[in-house]
Amino acid sequence: MNARWFTAGLVILSMFGNGRLPAQKPYRGAEYRTIATMTYGRFEVRMRSANVSGMLASFFTYYDPASPWNEIDIELMGRYNDEAQFNTIVPTQGDNHVFRQKLVFNPHAAFHVYAIEWTPHYVAWLVDGVERYRQTGAHVSQITRPQKLMMNVWQPSDAGWAGTFTPSALPVYAYYDWVRYYAYTPDSTDEFSFRWSDDFNAFDTGRWQKATHTWTGNNAQFVQENDVFQDGYLILCLTSNSTSGYSGAAVTDADVDAPILLSARAYDAMIRLLFSEPLEKATAEDPAHYSAAVVAVQQATLLPGGRSVDLRVSGDMSLPFFIFVQGINDTASVPHTMGLQYVKVVLPLQFPVNINVGGPATGSFLADSVWSFAKEYGAVGGTAYQRPSSLTIDGTQQPEIYRSGLSGLAGYNIRLADGAYDVTLMMAETESTSAGQRVFSASVEGVPVFSNLDLVQEYGVQRAVDKTASHVVVNDGILTIRFSASAGMPLLSGVSVNKVISGVGMRRDAQPRLQFDVFPNPFNASATVLYALPGSGAARFSVYDILGREVSSRPLDGNGTGEQRYFWNATGLPSGTYICRLAQGGLQISKRVVLVK
Repeated sequence: MNARWFTAGLVILSMFGNGRLPAQKPYRGAEYRTIATMTYGRFEVRMRSANVSGMLASFFTYYDPASPWNEIDIELMGRYNDEAQFNTIVPTQGDNHVFRQKLVFNPHAAFHVYAIEWTPHYVAWLVDGVERYRQTGAHVSQITRPQKLMMNVWQPSDAGWAGTFTPSALPVYAYYDWVRYYAYTPDSTDEFSFRWSDDFNAFDTGRWQKATHTWTGNNAQFVQENDVFQDGYLILCLTSNSTSGYSGAAVTDADVDAPILLSARAYDAMIRLLFSEPLEKATAEDPAHYSAAVVAVQQATLLPGGRSVDLRVSGDMSLPFFIFVQGINDTASVPHTMGLQYVKVVLPLQFPVNINVGGPATGSFLADSVWSFAKEYGAVGGTAYQRPSSLTIDGTQQPEIYRSGLSGLAGYNIRLADGAYDVTLMMAETESTSAGQRVFSASVEGVPVFSNLDLVQEYGVQRAVDKTASHVVVNDGILTIRFSASAGMPLLSGVSVNKVISGVGMRRDAQPRLQFDVFPNPFNASATVLYALPGSGAARFSVYDILGREVSSRPLDGNGTGEQRYFWNATGLPSGTYICRLAQGGLQISKRVVLVK
């Protein structure tokens, strides 16, 4: 249901009644809705919509009754072959907040996965597992009501929005393969915890209802006969007012699109590419399918999940450039092959990464940002504050960092290469004056940094406080910081991140010694060996199986200083546990790793 049709004169007709069709409604539609309500979470659906102008298929959450109005929409308009409409509806702040999202495929031609993430701090929409749009405005704080999860097909009377409808196009169908619900659990390792799914093999009367209502602006009356289960799909039907049910052919579920290159991000001597769907391994790992003007691609590795490729490159990545890709197949039984595509490579953040949370760029500190798929770093939730420049901050030579910040934030994310880092959280109490008013906790990558910290009680007011998490390991490309409060609201004024040579728990600038790590661990096919040597001289990297037999060995550059990398290709080895050893002179270090194929 869309707010543009809900007016003071709204008439709900035969709501869950006998389904008798009012004479003024020329068509019959369908709506499927949960009985229970949910507050916050991730809502996912795999669906295929209908390519008919003048109608739409939807997936949305809705507070029933609509007073005050709370609704979050995904609407696939039949008139458009390349977009989805995302919308939130609240009582104030302009009611509708519609965004027309361009898609890289035709949503009516094949099944795709769409999702809504609803939290107290943001609403985000995902397509095939990738976030495409996020709302963080003031209106999001009004979306608090418990909502039902719904799907429907209907025919709007507003041709300016939905397009001209031709009755001869009937019957029209939208297909739903499955639905999944994840509860919002902000204090857990994963913010969204799986609760239930429905594969639509049958009508689950304990979870769902088939609606029998309509509203002003909807030319269709919902009838139960138009919610049909067939071949493991829920089919929502739009029919004439004299027919009901599904009369189409067997449901086809085929991949019809070639892979699409969505993004490229650089990390040191590596570029990570993200694609729209899983790729065929042989073509994805052929370096000849990738090119750029300023770097040479030496190796391509398809990552677990099949949608990301890491490119080992050499060359200058100090200035922005484009990466070109072609000739890669998907995993369809009859593969679809990519034509030439290109995207701009996003360059890595420079270390140390210093961020002035809640404030502008100053000195070596970057300006704050709101997190989204397109950003390299940013906050999740929170309200910015700025104290007067005359406010004294003790214990620091950078008081301007501690005078600003975010209050009430849920987290902070920073895109980093997989590896190990020292992370410092910077804060000062500039509002509360009594102990017990603000007590909060923070974790980095799930590891607690501090618990139930009361800044006033432990440090006093207007004093800079830094808390460091050492040797934090990132293995998914995003450093995740999370906050929770037992009193008041969390705060954060700054973040500082430094790279660490991992494996032996030492910093890069510590007393020189043989140091190395292998990541990710576990890994698939290839891994990065990060190492630092105490001096020049021959070094060797060797790999042994669990019985102590050497299965791989090669010399490493022993003339460099500081952090160096070697990309280890383990394609020819079977899955299992291996011992990696780095040796130079009389020094050696070993690390146990797991290869999973």
